[in-house]
Amino acid sequence: MALVKLPFPIENTGDGVNNGPGNNLSSMLPKNLQQACEEYPFLAEYLRYVPFDQIGVPDYYPKVTRNLKDLEERNLIYKASKGLFVHIYPDPSGERDLYIPIEPHTTVNLDAIIPEVELKLLDWTEKIGAEETTEGKKQRLLEAIDNIVTTNGTSGKVKVTPRELEALKYVMVRDKVGFGLLEPLLLDPNIEDISCSGVGSIFIEHKVFKSLQAALVFPTEEELDEFVIWLGEWIKRPVTVRNPIVDATLPDGSRINIVYGSDVSRRGSNFTIRKFAGTPPSIMNLIEWGTMDYMMAAYLSFILEAGMNVFVVGATASGKTTTMNAITTFILPDKKIVSIEDTPELQVPHKNWIREVTRGTGKDQKGAEVGMFDLLKAALRQRPDRIIVGEIRGEEGAIAFQAMQTGHGVMSTFHAASVERLIQRLTGDPINIPKTGMVQNYSFR
Repeated sequence: MALVKLPFPIENTGDGVNNGPGNNLSSMLPKNLQQACEEYPFLAEYLRYVPFDQIGVPDYYPKVTRNLKDLEERNLIYKASKGLFVHIYPDPSGERDLYIPIEPHTTVNLDAIIPEVELKLLDWTEKIGAEETTEGKKQRLLEAIDNIVTTNGTSGKVKVTPRELEALKYVMVRDKVGFGLLEPLLLDPNIEDISCSGVGSIFIEHKVFKSLQAALVFPTEEELDEFVIWLGEWIKRPVTVRNPIVDATLPDGSRINIVYGSDVSRRGSNFTIRKFAGTPPSIMNLIEWGTMDYMMAAYLSFILEAGMNVFVVGATASGKTTTMNAITTFILPDKKIVSIEDTPELQVPHKNWIREVTRGTGKDQKGAEVGMFDLLKAALRQRPDRIIVGEIRGEEGAIAFQAMQTGHGVMSTFHAASVERLIQRLTGDPINIPKTGMVQNYSFR
């Protein structure tokens, strides 16, 4: 499994008492950070080890805003979600700042405790597994831990300190019920992408601070393979030597791609997670961020209200799906919408919305493969006012243009760097839209 690699040493006694350089916190921290430390003691413990003499005292932000991207030097702590914190730790080389998740167990060494607890948990496996909901499993697991460990020396139980018990409960729930070491990254709404390119560090794309290096490292190829196998089993899409590539959707809607084995990935197994935004940004957000101005937004509202066709075109990670989600609010509320996607990312606010997703033919998939082409043909028989295609890549593009010719309003995203490249891809293999009679009749702006 991955290791948490902090840029400074942690010498912990296991009882919450430490002798780091920042012991006199009350006189050094800003008031709002002092208050956060009082509410969350594990944050104060972490800060006692931070070398203030080298990087300075971090600023504290209860909420991250986009104007923080203009900070010349980023040394700050912000609150993520569910009581977790993040330290953006400055990198002296200026290459990539470090993203450090601050969790209840960060400064507590549980290496000697966890194996003993896991052994005793075997007696609770059936009871925990019998629970059908995640919350039920969590409660049963916490009940088991309370019966397995003791803070007062009860005979036959694993002896821990109160601080170790807090950290132990967090780690066991995170690893057994949650998403393991990736949990704090998935819980942070400010992260857009999580990627592991092979042996070494995990990297993230942050909405405000852009490219960061997480303090999570896979030290060996074997440990990375072990984690990737666990990841595939957790999402019920196992990876094997025979089936080394998996595309899937996480329970929260995030999109994940896994590649297993060094025979297809020379730096070792890798994975990429495209985070799902719970509430999509609005048109006003896009204007505030400079994606478009008021005139462009007004123009889009007119053409969508009139039922015209729209392609959102751009390079990878340029915000195509974000823009698509935002402008769907311009479609009149009484319209029927059918969306078609490989992985569900669209979020349409309309009540009369049919959401269709392709189906593969893997071992865990029942029945025949259902592709974009099949779903798009079916959509034409569902009397939609608007068809939204998640992304046009192949032969479904021809059907989309036929739908436009028959009066159906079509929207789609498309990978292309310019209008010229868009037309070249539409008229070339594998889409093959006839340039004469189809493409020339459309206005590209």
